[in-house]
Amino acid sequence: MPSTPVNSPSRPRSALRRLPSYRSLSFSASKLSLSHVTPDPTNRYSLNKTDGSSRIENFCSHPIKSTSSGVRKLLQKASHSLRFTHRNELLGGMKRDKCPSTLGDDESGIVIDDKDNDCFYAIDTTVARKDFVKFLPPEITAHIFSFLDHQSLVNCESVSRAWMVAARDRHVWRNVFRAEHGPWKSKPGNDWKRMFKVRQELNLRWTQGRVTAKYLKGHTDSIYCVQFDDKKIITGSRDKTIRIWDISTGECIRVLGQGSRFSSPPLIANTDIAAPHMSYPDYHRASVLCLQFDDEILVSGSSDYTCIVWSVHTYTPLMRLAHHTAGVLDVCFDKKYIVSCSKDTSVCIWDRKTGKLFRQLTGHRGPVNAVAIRGNLIVSASGDALIKLWNVDTGKCIRDFTGHNRGLACVQFSEDARTIVSGGNDQDIRIWDATSGECIRALVGHQSLVRTLHLDSRNRRIISGSYDQSVKVWDLDSGKLVLDIQRFHSTWILSAKADYRRIISTSQDNRTLMLDFTTGMKDLEVLE
Repeated sequence: MPSTPVNSPSRPRSALRRLPSYRSLSFSASKLSLSHVTPDPTNRYSLNKTDGSSRIENFCSHPIKSTSSGVRKLLQKASHSLRFTHRNELLGGMKRDKCPSTLGDDESGIVIDDKDNDCFYAIDTTVARKDFVKFLPPEITAHIFSFLDHQSLVNCESVSRAWMVAARDRHVWRNVFRAEHGPWKSKPGNDWKRMFKVRQELNLRWTQGRVTAKYLKGHTDSIYCVQFDDKKIITGSRDKTIRIWDISTGECIRVLGQGSRFSSPPLIANTDIAAPHMSYPDYHRASVLCLQFDDEILVSGSSDYTCIVWSVHTYTPLMRLAHHTAGVLDVCFDKKYIVSCSKDTSVCIWDRKTGKLFRQLTGHRGPVNAVAIRGNLIVSASGDALIKLWNVDTGKCIRDFTGHNRGLACVQFSEDARTIVSGGNDQDIRIWDATSGECIRALVGHQSLVRTLHLDSRNRRIISGSYDQSVKVWDLDSGKLVLDIQRFHSTWILSAKADYRRIISTSQDNRTLMLDFTTGMKDLEVLE
């Protein structure tokens, strides 16, 4: 019986389509533009093995079906741009039917699509099952892999050589690192995967409490305040002095206070509000209760009712801020303003460059013990048990936060100003939504007044210090207690600060305690 020509009228009507051969395709990154899709750092997709079957293998054979919607869209976009009419042909997901195999043309890639007979044929099956990593441009593969979590990337390395190369891409690991640990200073040649492994080990040490302790001795009375960076520690004390310490050696390298001598011009007083007969030495004449510094200035506040602004390079005084009528209990600043709060129940806002008083905020009915500034917002905490949120420009109170039933000692903003944490004499730590004023949760665990708080937004931790002689580490997101440190202080804890590798705290015992979580760690230099 003679064969019927393909285009014969007697033959069932079918759609003839010529699919491009994978071997002849050329790929252009511009055709696969995925600029509209960026990895969400809060959603890291996992491809780990579950129920005895490898999701990695499924991802290789059928990536569109196996991945989350974000990655699925990427693959659909890539498939469409490569002009494959049926994405299942790209991924080896073709349906087999009753059509005779003699109708296929493996070389040309012709597919006969018979709608009446539900004929849907995959001809070049050996090519159609090639995984996308081999033929997609590297930048597109890197973008897709950036959606995966770190464990999935490690698993991807064992799928094939192409997957191993893609999963080890430094740009992929940079995205994973930043999603997990926040922004980080980038240097040419950074080994982001190695950096990630070091940070993971360091985080484990925080959870396990693996620290070494070192005490800095020199002050002769209680140490009320501390701040540090990667080179120095600065402390303020009831002994009326400020001390600067080398963070590597623990040695005191400078003392600011009684007995200090400066060759700089006389201290500038705010003569607009200071009485003409008042004169000041070039240092604090009473307890140093608070301080803060950046890469330009150091600001300290004292029981002598004033703040001093110092050069952080020469440690010489630049100007004195005088307006409060009682001790200055806390200070903070940004690029534009210096903010101080006082036992006189007020908050003062000063021009950072000139030292002129910009505005005084009143409304608290007790000593204002703590203050913080973020952008156009100031938050203050008082002995009246109230937290107030202020607008810097108008000087008006935006809202009160109520929930604590006793006086407050400390308050902090998150970096994005969306979250506020507070602590005080009711022994609780509260986390607040700054926008709505609602209390998100209360952290219960201290047995006495919570004297100091440090909110580490980047590492998602809250560090608290209490009169119960303990320092506690809390998970910012869950509110769970991560670490309870009780054995190093024997008196009230007055101040505590932290970064990703250490906690530094001060107390009434005249010593500064440095707890280092990195002692003995290898490869720590990759983070520096």
